[in-house]
Amino acid sequence: MTQDIQRLPWKQLPKQKTMDGKYKWSKSTSSIKYLVESFSLNSSDREVSRKGKGREPDLQQIAETLCSSGRKVSNTDLETLTQHFDRYVDAVNLVVNRIYSNPKRAQKLGKNLAEYRGHGYTILREEVDLCYAKNEDIRELVFERMHRNVLEQAARITLTDWTRRELFNAALTLLDHSAEHLVRLLKNSYVPSDLIRQVRDQCESVKNNGSGYHYSLGVLKQLRLALDILVLDRLDEKTSWRTRQRAKVRAVFKEECKNLDSIIKTLKEQVNMWVMRGYPFKTPQLRGRTEDFSASTENSRGQGYWFTLDPERKNEVLLFLKLPPGIDGKSHDLSPYRSRTIAFRFLNWFPRAAERALLKADYSSKMGDVHRAEKLKFRTAVFKDMNMQLLNTISLQHSRHRLSRMKQRKSVDIREVTRLEAKTHELKDSRRSAPPRLLMRGRQVTLQIPFLAPDPELISQVFGPRKYCTRAGADRGIRVPVALSVQRNGVYHDCLVSANQIIDKRERLRAHARQLTSEVDRKRNNWDKKRKGLSYPTPILRKEQLIEAVWRKIRRLDREIARQVASETVWWCEEHRVKTLCFENLKNYQPPSGYRDLSWALSTNLWGRIIETVTYMRVALGHKRGGIWTVNPYLTSQKCHRCGERGLRVQDPVSTEEKRGGEFFYCPHCDVHFHADINAARNIVHVQSRSSAVPGRTECPTLASLQ
Repeated sequence: MTQDIQRLPWKQLPKQKTMDGKYKWSKSTSSIKYLVESFSLNSSDREVSRKGKGREPDLQQIAETLCSSGRKVSNTDLETLTQHFDRYVDAVNLVVNRIYSNPKRAQKLGKNLAEYRGHGYTILREEVDLCYAKNEDIRELVFERMHRNVLEQAARITLTDWTRRELFNAALTLLDHSAEHLVRLLKNSYVPSDLIRQVRDQCESVKNNGSGYHYSLGVLKQLRLALDILVLDRLDEKTSWRTRQRAKVRAVFKEECKNLDSIIKTLKEQVNMWVMRGYPFKTPQLRGRTEDFSASTENSRGQGYWFTLDPERKNEVLLFLKLPPGIDGKSHDLSPYRSRTIAFRFLNWFPRAAERALLKADYSSKMGDVHRAEKLKFRTAVFKDMNMQLLNTISLQHSRHRLSRMKQRKSVDIREVTRLEAKTHELKDSRRSAPPRLLMRGRQVTLQIPFLAPDPELISQVFGPRKYCTRAGADRGIRVPVALSVQRNGVYHDCLVSANQIIDKRERLRAHARQLTSEVDRKRNNWDKKRKGLSYPTPILRKEQLIEAVWRKIRRLDREIARQVASETVWWCEEHRVKTLCFENLKNYQPPSGYRDLSWALSTNLWGRIIETVTYMRVALGHKRGGIWTVNPYLTSQKCHRCGERGLRVQDPVSTEEKRGGEFFYCPHCDVHFHADINAARNIVHVQSRSSAVPGRTECPTLASLQ
């Protein structure tokens, strides 16, 4: 199967996210290590600070800048940075192609990387055709320290692809030995869980990895897609939308068509051929415009990036990038790279955000809103801590640079050297940010800086000693994203978490995107009929750009909806001292027929993203693995939480006539009305059997052990 975009490796640097949509967290661990914040980069001559961000804008200075058109990055800087990214991507792909030129070598390196617990570049640099000193073509693309980052990125790609291939081979071996498993994989609407566990257990690369279950599931889904296409080709059916393909293949196995035996025989022969000859993998490539400095082991100018506080503009930081050979840069007085430099600036918004959060916290305290004040005080502490980490990182860079330059002089000031050594040692042991990452999407350049997550000392300083002893249920619905309920001292406390305004805006944009897509498809079809082979005209291309822009807005709204809902959920749990939060396990839920647009509403509900964001936030607040579990949703929406008997869905709080999909729940035995989502949340609180929402957790404690 083709994999265009490579991800971070599954063992060394797993994919992460953050409390506000950017915090990063490893699913295989019980705590967050880094919280990643994003900063929008601007050309160095642009006025960054605007009204509401610290001071009034200088209109005259804005008019004199090269970026007065409103673009954050000038055309010159964007062109230079594009060449820089092209060099980096070419160097990574050059290394990857050399690794995969020999399949046995790629297999050996992948296994070594899986067993190694350090930086991957230390293994790859031992290869003669990958080292910097003995390869002229690599030296033409990058400088020596950037070569380390290139090798690290290539090591991640190699490890990820090797693990994926191992899982594929384990899955193919299992299907080859059992025709029953092969039929079950294609016949069922979802991948059988026992089949996923067998693939995971047979693959040594992920056997002890907490996320192995999810990676095995992804591999089986990809393999099932290839088998679905083979079945459709055997039946002379056209391939279409993936969901429709699945429905057609399932119908073939359920209805037991006449040539079912020959289809199964063809599938078995194909699987056996893949086992004997190998699955037709392709060499992975790095295609995204991104540069990662995570292989930098020290914050010095040799790593290729340099931070400097702007002496004239408050809370603005200059970022200097060292350019590889063949790309001309500009000279800057504050740059240590002389003429081979490209400069950007970004706003350090941490002090301003911490100040505003503290003012809001004081106001909330005066108004008697203790819980909101607690939330804002924690936000203030986190922003202050991140600001301190950024300043410590910048100070360490400059101290090391001055110390190295002083030691190279003939006449050395011993007192100054001693002072700088003591300062460097102190800063090295302090809380600092990790090496950054650069991303370029269109004309927007983003800098991502990983910051150390709040430590237990900071959390206890804000919240003080507190005891978590309750269990809450969370029902995910259509009218409201999450309904929460907790029982304390025999009394239920409920909450409906809603974000209606932003959800309505998102739905309007989705409807607009569908309309534009239909219009563009119609115009493209007409153009292909009349002028087949010719490029599309400008109006069609502009419409396509508009569609992409609309979907970018929708994705931003998705992140904002998940962040708002998760934030309200997490802080409600903190208010009620919730230790364990249980969600419904709706992973394999299929909506029944007769509910019109229910399937579409369920597919756009962001349930998975909301659970992930809630988990990230609770882990950042000190809860082990977030305290998130999933429960069996069987009858949680149909039975009464008081008597346990089945009830009816009704239209309003006084109605007793059943209405499918009604907002309220009526129990004829108790003669009471509840909000349907609240009733389900209360049922979830008392569900005994639970499964883990976090990979690697298999225990199912009873309710008594949680209280």
